[in-house]
Amino acid sequence: MKRLAISLIAISAAVAGCGWMKEDASSREVDQKVEEVEFQAKETRTRSGLAQIEASLKAFTDAEKRIPDSLDELVPKYLADIPLVEIGIRGYHDSNAVKVYPRNVLVDGTIDGSKLKDTGRWGYVHNDNQVVVFVDCTEKSSKGIPWYQERGVY
Repeated sequence: MKRLAISLIAISAAVAGCGWMKEDASSREVDQKVEEVEFQAKETRTRSGLAQIEASLKAFTDAEKRIPDSLDELVPKYLADIPLVEIGIRGYHDSNAVKVYPRNVLVDGTIDGSKLKDTGRWGYVHNDNQVVVFVDCTEKSSKGIPWYQERGVY
């Protein structure tokens, strides 16, 4: 009888241990989901920030009848402040800094990714006819396209 009691205790402990392991695996799944949601939220905030800057650039050029030399000219009249770039990719840090590029980065109306510094910041370039703000990153977003080709969320 004593042996049976010890065996039942051992089985109970093993079952409890399995339950604990399931709980631990479940906890990892929850952590993974939380990370995924946080990553998606960062991307959404970045696209939203891009849309804000794009709208502010349009408002500026419509009102001022010129293209601003830098995004700083938008603040505070057209944009409260420069939003953060939060792409959530290892090696890139959240930043509201802007890398201004020479006009040769625009080729046939689009950004030439091979000419980027890949800073993970905002990129800004303009010529006499066009102004483009973009995420200065050649890594792909969750949409599967390079960040520098992303447009803002409207």
